[in-house]
Amino acid sequence: MNWLMKIAELPLRITEECTGYHHGQTNCLISAYLEDRFVGSLAFALFRGNTHIRHVEVVKDMRRMGIATQLYRKLEEVKEGEIIHSMQTPNGADWVNSL
Repeated sequence: MNWLMKIAELPLRITEECTGYHHGQTNCLISAYLEDRFVGSLAFALFRGNTHIRHVEVVKDMRRMGIATQLYRKLEEVKEGEIIHSMQTPNGADWVNSL
């Protein structure tokens, strides 16, 4: 099964909320749920006209199923300015390069 089929088959519920504001920065969180189970999140900050990814996490048994990609697609819908990726692990760099 290719990754596009994996993404299409997961009926994820995606939520988005802003969790705080300080010194000109708005902190937000996009979360993914499979039925009622939390399966991943993408934390980001809106700062100086751009969107800064702070953290991406997918629960261990749900990795490599397209969940982070769905979170990123939601981020593209709500972003301000450019999306800035910083401080990446090797796996994170591979993911960013696959987008």
